[in-house]
Amino acid sequence: MKLRFKLLFIVLLSGLIFNSFGFNSFGQSPHLSMDITLKWENYSLKDTLSGSQRSILYFQNAAGLAETGALPIFIKKIPIKHLSDSILVKMLPSISKEDNSVDILSSELLTSEYQIFINKIEIRGKPYAQIGILPARIHPINYKVEILERFHLEIDVKETTLPASLQLKVGSIQSVLSQGEWHKIQITETGIYKITPELLQSQGINVSGIDPRNIHIFGNGGRMLPEANSAPRYDDLMEMSIFIFGEEDGKFDAGDYILFYAQGPGSWMYNTQKNRFQFSKHAYSNFSYCFLTINNTKGKRIQLSHTPETSPNQVITTFIEHYHHEEDLINLGKTGRQWYGESFDVVNTMNFPISIEGIVNGSRVMFESAVVARSYSYSSMKVSVGATPFLIQTIPSIPPPALESDYAKRTIDTASFKTTNSSVTLSFQYVKPLNSSQAWLDYFTVNYERNLSFAGPQLSFRKPMHYTASQVVQYKMENANPNIQIWDVTNPIQPFKLQIQSTGNTLSFNIEKDTLREFIAFDGSNFLQPTFVGIVPNQNLHGMTDADYIIVSHPDFLPYAQELGQIHESEHQFNVKIVTPEMVYNEFSSGMQDPSAIRDFMRHLRLASANIHKPEYLLLFGDASYDYKDRIQANTNFVATYQSEESLNPIYSFATDDYFTFLDESEGKGGGGTPDLCVGRIPVFTPQQAEDYLKKYRQYISDGDNSTGEWRTNLCFVADDEDSNSHLRQAESLADLIDTNYPYFKIDKIYLDAYDQITTPGGQRYPDVNQTITQKVENGLLIINYTGHGGELGWAHERVLEISDINSWKNFNKLPLFITATCEFSRYDDPQRVSAGEHVFLNPNGGGIALFTTSRLTFGGSNLTLNHSFYKYAFERVNGKYRSLGEIIMIAKQESGSDLNGKKFILFGDPALKLAYPENKIHALTINNTSIEISTDTLKALSQVTITGEVTDHQSHPFPDFNGTVTTTIFDKVSLIKTKANDPGNKPTTFKARKNIIYKGLSGVENGKFNMNFIVPKDIEYKIGEGKIFFYANNEKEDAAGYFMPIYVGGINVNAQIDNSPPSIQLYMNDINFKDGGITDENPVLLAFISDENGINTVGSGIGHDIVAILDDNSNNPFILNNYYKSDLNTYRSGTLTYPLFNLEEGEHEIRLTAWDVYNNSASSKLKFTVKNSSSFIISNLRNYPNPFNDKTYFIFEHNQSEQEMHVEIRIIDIYGRVVKTIIQTVYFSGYSSQPIEWNGTSDSGKKLSQGLYIYQLTLSDLKGNIQQKTGKLLISRNR
Repeated sequence: MKLRFKLLFIVLLSGLIFNSFGFNSFGQSPHLSMDITLKWENYSLKDTLSGSQRSILYFQNAAGLAETGALPIFIKKIPIKHLSDSILVKMLPSISKEDNSVDILSSELLTSEYQIFINKIEIRGKPYAQIGILPARIHPINYKVEILERFHLEIDVKETTLPASLQLKVGSIQSVLSQGEWHKIQITETGIYKITPELLQSQGINVSGIDPRNIHIFGNGGRMLPEANSAPRYDDLMEMSIFIFGEEDGKFDAGDYILFYAQGPGSWMYNTQKNRFQFSKHAYSNFSYCFLTINNTKGKRIQLSHTPETSPNQVITTFIEHYHHEEDLINLGKTGRQWYGESFDVVNTMNFPISIEGIVNGSRVMFESAVVARSYSYSSMKVSVGATPFLIQTIPSIPPPALESDYAKRTIDTASFKTTNSSVTLSFQYVKPLNSSQAWLDYFTVNYERNLSFAGPQLSFRKPMHYTASQVVQYKMENANPNIQIWDVTNPIQPFKLQIQSTGNTLSFNIEKDTLREFIAFDGSNFLQPTFVGIVPNQNLHGMTDADYIIVSHPDFLPYAQELGQIHESEHQFNVKIVTPEMVYNEFSSGMQDPSAIRDFMRHLRLASANIHKPEYLLLFGDASYDYKDRIQANTNFVATYQSEESLNPIYSFATDDYFTFLDESEGKGGGGTPDLCVGRIPVFTPQQAEDYLKKYRQYISDGDNSTGEWRTNLCFVADDEDSNSHLRQAESLADLIDTNYPYFKIDKIYLDAYDQITTPGGQRYPDVNQTITQKVENGLLIINYTGHGGELGWAHERVLEISDINSWKNFNKLPLFITATCEFSRYDDPQRVSAGEHVFLNPNGGGIALFTTSRLTFGGSNLTLNHSFYKYAFERVNGKYRSLGEIIMIAKQESGSDLNGKKFILFGDPALKLAYPENKIHALTINNTSIEISTDTLKALSQVTITGEVTDHQSHPFPDFNGTVTTTIFDKVSLIKTKANDPGNKPTTFKARKNIIYKGLSGVENGKFNMNFIVPKDIEYKIGEGKIFFYANNEKEDAAGYFMPIYVGGINVNAQIDNSPPSIQLYMNDINFKDGGITDENPVLLAFISDENGINTVGSGIGHDIVAILDDNSNNPFILNNYYKSDLNTYRSGTLTYPLFNLEEGEHEIRLTAWDVYNNSASSKLKFTVKNSSSFIISNLRNYPNPFNDKTYFIFEHNQSEQEMHVEIRIIDIYGRVVKTIIQTVYFSGYSSQPIEWNGTSDSGKKLSQGLYIYQLTLSDLKGNIQQKTGKLLISRNR
């Protein structure tokens, strides 16, 4: 280790930057001084693209910033008075050392100095300074990476006074759309539009009673909204100045017409540094919109401009013409909002004819071009006019495939050329260095000086110059005709008609030389015609206030959004408001789709609402897409998300819903900010999916027996292998956090490297892990947390979770929250693929109730920091209540500050949902009649144990009204499990887990008190150590959880009685109606009833003494079922075992189950069954008994569609073909055999049928519309 001292860094920042979270305010000119020690950890990962092992710099609790990619940042956030305060930071390194890692991810961002980043941020209106230290650098002498282990930090804040002009103001509180009849008009391009009476009549507008003086048109132009909240924007629709010919008589009749100027989507801006105009294409909409209304007030009309009295000192006879070509044909990375145009691959040359009409002799055409290439060698694009090249664009190569590699490289170049022709052909030729190289044209823009000569029917023109407000300039236009008008459209909402002078074919006008102006000349020979979209119902989002919960729902899903809103209104007394995206766009972005409109709407609500009812929750009801403009077939852009401008680099590109919650004045630019609201998304794209979600939601929040259960106390941590077991260490740190702070949760650990890895033709696999994950999900979990590699198709390179696994889950009553700290598991914005995370959410029969999940490339260090923050608040009560899921995530992200990694985490689900926490507590009172306050008896093998306890409220007050049942699970001592080092670079790692259950049983709770007893199995470990007891209680209304430790386990009762009798076992599939040899689907549930005088052994630490099932005599792959056995109510002598089997092959099977009692006496039982794949609806063994019958008979049958509701119809048909009786029932089938359906031999009219032969036909149909039929014969035999 090399020690380095006395290297001082000072950074002074004054002004605005970005966001974060903090503490209490300082006094005057605050000063902070602290010594920081960083605990560095070794992390590496296998690059899934390059196959190489990459090192990741990481220290505990590191954060991340957009500027530093995958490199770790130390963050310190402090409250300040104003965003204008100056921040002085001094950093003195104390101890540093070299890091000998060879290939460090994002190391190209390191410099020869330790970098300091200072961001000014706001959180819910409160300003903070966020200081970031990158504690790594490239040593300037030996060029090795050097990391800081300890440093001294000093922060000084110099306060300033906030000018009154910067105080926030509430905008309009009533939209113009709130009253009257409104017609939405679609605009395709910039120019003068004409509306005639005939056009209005064709739209169903009766023009006979219209006073044209009362016609109004509103709109805000065609630009995108600014992302920065501090930037100016129109607050509501603005009235446009228009011209109406023939309105003076108060009638809108033949020959009359409306003229108005409208901007198409996008905008031109003059770049003073480049001395040229540049075009910004609208990223979200192909059209702009205006709104027409007719009322009883006079409309706004175009006025004549003021003619300056001062003589002009400059005459303008030319202007700058511009032309822009940009096609949006492909998004190369399926991310971000940058789309590219024509492809240069097999065809490497393309020609683009353009007009250069009226170019001034001797002048040059200014040209700008942006091109993109994907090539592993430098490549180039040659641009020519005709056969003459004038620009060669060199495009950098992309690096070898790696996680952080750009998908392609983009370059922008400028050049110029001369021409005397009125049109030219631009030729683009891609010079391919490799066969695999490919390029795309992004855009090209042309600027040239053009003679100001009218070339109708419309001509737009402008002329940059040196502006002096006191001077006047004269424009002269040639080739004019007497019909020409010229409008000043510098303000496109309020154009002015210019007063012009004509002399022959020349016209002129004078105007102040105060700013860059835009004009349009037209002679009336032809106008653009708008397209009427339809009537806009009255709405007033600007008048909306005091809303707690906002739902932005696509119209297709409104009934389900309304249902969810009603739940929150009744259950939580929320004031819920539901709007559609189009409603938001109409008021906040002039009808154009723009994600910033949703953000501006939420910001307006927060500013306009009272403190007690400011919006807290935003739910986006509908799927999203990176394709805003429906270029992709079957697009899923139901409710827009925010896409980053970066689209080529996987680290810096993201899609986030957090943007809609960046509401503070300093936030928004570039998608930067810290969440101020709780936000979630329901990523459905069909009404059926929305209906399925609401069914799951209602089930989850219900308090009935079907939704409660000890699954609410189960957490499962799944960790990937590889990468030096870094994912295991991350999972261990999270599990330890829970076990230490919230010990009433049972923790399961599925660490891949602890399982046997097998080799298959498709690669390495962990079949036992796949099966274990599915079992845990089916059995029920409150949270399942995955750390490791992943993607849109599942988890880990070994595919331990795949979409087929997800879709097979049937855990409708036990829905977990999924937390996936992995890459792209839930990329929700790709309309061409439903990601694995979306499948988890959309599974109608189970899956998850919500996911806190990733949609883009993320990194383990930052993931872990956010994960830790989540659990820091997930189980914490505030004023006696748990936080909602959205609030937990919001606070966790606030702690991370303006973190790029955090923006890639999204919430699928309702942000106001509270996890299914047990609300109350359980306490042990006595063990073997001794108070736990005094001492606890040791649980010895073969000793009988009695435990008493009580249910209390969450504050530990007695709960005498609680009556229900309690499940007690007693674990033996912690087991040490050693991983197998299955992959190169991994070393065997030992971790702790509680896996051996001594006893699990059910007891009654009366008036809040319970007691239970059992006999300790002989197979416990005799060495005395600490066990642990978990309790879970529930009734029809509420539940409770608790734990007790330490409970000492070990030794043996030498006076135990003798028992040589084996247990009794009865086997079924799914339910007790199953008959040996019956049919099932491919995922049956083994059901076993086991009893013994002294109880059943579930410890599993004795060799060969597990409860074990063998399928088809495959003893090499036994099912160990100790954890699936549970004693019956108030007895340890009998119990039930349920175990789900998955993906069984069709055909006949046999399962053998062996169980041991606590004295290690064993018994076995066998069961045969036949699997019929559930994709084929099958009925078998249809029969009635008795047959023949006199008074009554019973119909029974088997099928292969368990765990669902079905419609049953039995028709009785006589020998003449007449239907004499129809029996109809709707039945929920938990298993594969029906309950007997009774029939008393009467007709539909109630008359007894005569004896004889009858046919009966069974029709069975499920909720999906699948139908199956089968027939049988019966004989009625009447006693004479």
